[in-house]
Amino acid sequence: MPAYTMPGLMTGQNTNEIVKKLVDLERRPIKRWETENEYAKAQIQVWNEVKNLTTNLQTKTRALVSFTAPFATKSVTSSVEGAITGEASRAAKSGERPLEILELATKHQLSGVPVDTDTKLPAGSFTVYSGKLKETIQFPGGNLSELTNSIRNLAGGIAQGTVIKIDKDSSLVTVTSVKTGKSNVLQFSDPDGILKAAGLVGENKAAGETTSTPLVLNLETQVPYEEDRFKSSKEPEKKVSKTEIAMIIKADTAFLLDVNPLEISPRSYIEFQVEGEAPSSWELGISADKDGNVRNKLIPVPVKDGKYSLPISDFAEGKKLTKIILTNASATDVSLKSVTFFQPPLPGTAEPLKVLAEPKDAKFKIDGVEITRESNDAITDVLEGISFSIHKPTTEPVTLNINVDNAKGMLLIKEWVQAYNELMKFSKEVTSVEKNSKISDKKASDNTKELDISKEFWDNKVKSGILAGENSVLRLIAGMKTVANSYYPVTKESGFRVLTDIGISTGAVGSNWEKIQDGALIIDEPKLTQALSDNPDGVRELFASDTNNDAKMEDGVGVRLLENLKPYNQYASGIVTSKVKLLEDNLAGNNKKIKEHESHLLSYEAKLKQRFLYMEQGVGKNKSVGTYLQNNLFRGGQD
Repeated sequence: MPAYTMPGLMTGQNTNEIVKKLVDLERRPIKRWETENEYAKAQIQVWNEVKNLTTNLQTKTRALVSFTAPFATKSVTSSVEGAITGEASRAAKSGERPLEILELATKHQLSGVPVDTDTKLPAGSFTVYSGKLKETIQFPGGNLSELTNSIRNLAGGIAQGTVIKIDKDSSLVTVTSVKTGKSNVLQFSDPDGILKAAGLVGENKAAGETTSTPLVLNLETQVPYEEDRFKSSKEPEKKVSKTEIAMIIKADTAFLLDVNPLEISPRSYIEFQVEGEAPSSWELGISADKDGNVRNKLIPVPVKDGKYSLPISDFAEGKKLTKIILTNASATDVSLKSVTFFQPPLPGTAEPLKVLAEPKDAKFKIDGVEITRESNDAITDVLEGISFSIHKPTTEPVTLNINVDNAKGMLLIKEWVQAYNELMKFSKEVTSVEKNSKISDKKASDNTKELDISKEFWDNKVKSGILAGENSVLRLIAGMKTVANSYYPVTKESGFRVLTDIGISTGAVGSNWEKIQDGALIIDEPKLTQALSDNPDGVRELFASDTNNDAKMEDGVGVRLLENLKPYNQYASGIVTSKVKLLEDNLAGNNKKIKEHESHLLSYEAKLKQRFLYMEQGVGKNKSVGTYLQNNLFRGGQD
């Protein structure tokens, strides 16, 4: 009997279409898993955006709570353009100060006499001095240009040399100090006659001798020094005492001892010699007086050959030495054998032949008081918190204006508010709930599985957010609102307790309630500007305050907000990371199910086709038997 293989030939049914419909029915789980995957991909994208926005807000918040956050800086301007420039720190007081520039500081300029341009200078060494600096130059010999090159290269920090050609046969050398001021006068030592041959200096003279003056310490008038630190100084028997060969400084003591006053000249120093064991470093100091203003200075001095050399001219030149400070922070007594004041001779032993310009100090008046400084630039020790430079003399007082510049602080706060609002808006949109809406899983095209995540999708507030009902994001929103609307402690009466005190709120009085409930912050710029101008430290304290003086910020809007954001974007165990990992695991599980089910569909479709083939064959057989019987029975009836 023939096998019928053409689908539907015997039954008259389109079995291929029936099989397709049955397979499609069996494919429904794949459709569901694919939809779940598309939705999961959209959620991953949303969670990543939450992480980006929280990280951005963290960055902006850290900028606010930083110790160096510039909530308000101050600028310096003058009423006469180009006369004074400067900068002001936060410690500077705003206002106007009259300043009259009498004379600018100048450099020391020297000139040699003309010499033959082809003069060959001898090899050897010479030393250049300027103020407390000196450079000894080893010169290999050569012409005038090679000499000035050596000065520029080896002593460029204190002097600059040039060669000026007078005519075709003669030239001269000029040298200028790098620093201005009387104390930076140029001096030279020329033992090998190099500078003399160049026509710059005269005969090199023999150096003078260092003078020494033994200091007698008055033990009768000794006074304890820094008793809180050197506690044994309070005990009467622990005073500095005299023996036949030394003075004994007891352990854990420090004292001021009078000496006969002496003028502290340039390069002068005091030498302390001990008897017996000497500490590797010893804190020694002096009291120096200038016009009735007494200053104490204590510095550690290293030991060398049992002696300690204290360079007092480095910090007290031009003042009068009145007292010696002796300390002993060790656990054993120190035996002091002698104290000697040394005055070295002037270093310059070769006089310059010509002086083009004497060095001068800058002279100016502030509030009628005349002040001198060795430099015109970066004068920082006259007005508190202000560094200024003077550029030209004035015929009358110039008004120095110190103004508050809060542009940087305003920018920091605006960026913070913008980052806060972006996170708040996004979080509310993705968690919004609309009972009659559906989350779209529309595909961009029939040939792709990309989700249609367009701007219209995210901005459409009619639809429920893709993270609707997500408790972790709802807690984030609630926490941010709590931080923004809380009261904070202040350490000063003029401080700010809430953000509304500085002009940051969720809406002005009488604003729409729904707008206020959105939680977005609004800046009242005039009020914030006023707060930054009048009390920048109060604004800083509102965002981050050190409540127990341990140099660590414990409270404030910024500190609490950082704590609220911390769980969300931690790298390993953060909420966002955990959510994304769970969704990715679900994606991987669904993809595995889809692959397995697609394999099942192939065998399922083949099985259906086989069964329908058997059915067709069975129907064909039945039809053939029926036809045979009908034909034979019909013929038999005729017979």
